[in-house]
Parts: sequence; structure tokens; C-alpha cells
Amino acid sequence: MKKFVVFIFFFFFAVVLKSQTPFQTRPTALPISHKAFEVSLFSPTRYGIGKKTELFSTVFWDWKLPNLGVKHLWFKKSAKKEKGFFKSRDIYFGTVHNFDYPNMFFKTIQKRNDDYISDTCIVPNVITMRNELRMTFFLKKKTSCDPANFLFTLRAGVKNSFKIKKDATMPPVDRNPLWYRETVVCLDTIVWFVGADVDFFLTDRLNMLVDADFYSVDWNVKDFSVESKIFVYGYFGMKRNIMLEGGLKFVAGHVYSYPKFQILPMIDLSYFFKLKKKRDIGLFDDDKMY
Repeated sequence: MKKFVVFIFFFFFAVVLKSQTPFQTRPTALPISHKAFEVSLFSPTRYGIGKKTELFSTVFWDWKLPNLGVKHLWFKKSAKKEKGFFKSRDIYFGTVHNFDYPNMFFKTIQKRNDDYISDTCIVPNVITMRNELRMTFFLKKKTSCDPANFLFTLRAGVKNSFKIKKDATMPPVDRNPLWYRETVVCLDTIVWFVGADVDFFLTDRLNMLVDADFYSVDWNVKDFSVESKIFVYGYFGMKRNIMLEGGLKFVAGHVYSYPKFQILPMIDLSYFFKLKKKRDIGLFDDDKMY
């Protein structure tokens, strides 16, 4: 925890001196810009294909968890109401699809700590699939005096698995809600979720992102978790192409009729670059977004 606090102080010092505040598109319905790379230590590394599609994969923090995902922006709906909240508001609709192969990761945990997975168990040999729908829009529209702010995203989806072999004997890991929902989905059980996040200007040099999600194991909402992250992030470097972020994740869950709670520190470092020099105009006119 002391190292985490030291990092936060360094983070604020570095960001306040050199960063800017473009919004990030990672948790939204919007893809990263065309031919742009975002290389991250812990978050998925992303690459933009065209103006509506991105590929992503978590490649650094654990190579024993092969994964691949795609995000696609399907269409933009421009509300034409003359009055009310949706007056002249652009709403973006996209989907995210992610595939994981967790077998090697489970076997590594089994070798290192049989308290989590007994060494007598056969771990599942499956491909897990996460599919979700996202809807993104600005809560505060752009005016002649202020830029658009409060980038809001709603999401809903389901995670399930496809068995390659049917000989698994590993029970769900119930040490905490995160482990439980990620392992139970490998054992003929679906996990569905709904959530929202908002990204807004904290200062003229920093942004804050807050999200909240509800995960239910199976449709009967017997075992579930409520999760929330609070991040502060900013950019630095001569081209604003390095992003630092730090924050906390809160998890409260109900596993096998017992309440469980976690607080996890979270940090990340990302580097952005493009394969061509010409700057692309993004989906939000002149607002630079990653």
C-alpha cells in the first residue's frame, strides 16, 4: 500500500506538469482512431482498423491467458427532439466481443497455490466468450464557451463458455467474488451483467472515470457482485502520447450465501502511437480522444 501511495504522488506530480485531458475511448462504444496503437501494461492493447473497428488483447500482464477481442461502432443516432434531455444529442451504439482461453492460466495457479485450485482437480479446457452492447453519449453538450463533458456509457452483456473437453472436475474458486464469477462461467454457467461509467474533467489537466457494474451468476440472481472503479488519469510527454492512471476497485459480492468484500489498488501505463503521421479527425470533431 505504501508503494501505491508513492506512485499516486508521483502520478499527480508528473501529470499536472505535462499532461492534457483528451477522453479515452476504452470503456465506451467508440473505437480507437484508425491505425492507432494503444500499448498498455495491464489493460488491453488496442489497434484501430478503419474508423469503426478496433482489435484488442491483453498481452503483457499474463501471456498464459490468451485472449482476443473486437469492438465495432455500428451506428450513430442523432436525436431530433426539439425539447428535453435528448435535444440534438448524438448517441453512439457499439458492441464488444471478447474470447479467452484460460486453461494455461488455471494450471499455473494450480501449481503455485493449491488452496485456490486443488492439485487433484482437472481444470476446464474451454473458450470463454463475453458479448456486450454499449451506448455512449455526452451528458453535457459542447457550447461556444465550454467543450463537451461527462462522457456517459451504458452497457449490458453476457459471458459464457464453449467446452473443448468435458472432463473438468475443478469447482468454482470461491475465495472472492472476482475469482468466483470468472471460474464459474467455465462450468456450464452463464454470467450476465449491466453497468455504466462516466468520464469527466476533474481539472484542466486531469480526468476522472467512475464506473459501476452488477454481475449475476445465472439468471436467478442468487450469487452476484457489485463492482465499482474510480480512476484518475492524465497524459504527458511532448505529444501527449503517454497516459498514467491510478485508482481503486471496490467489490461487494454474495458467494454461496456469504457476503464478501474487496478493495484493490489499480494502476496502468499506456503508450499511444500511429502508423502514419497524418492526424485523423475523430468522431467528436476536433476533440482528441484515445
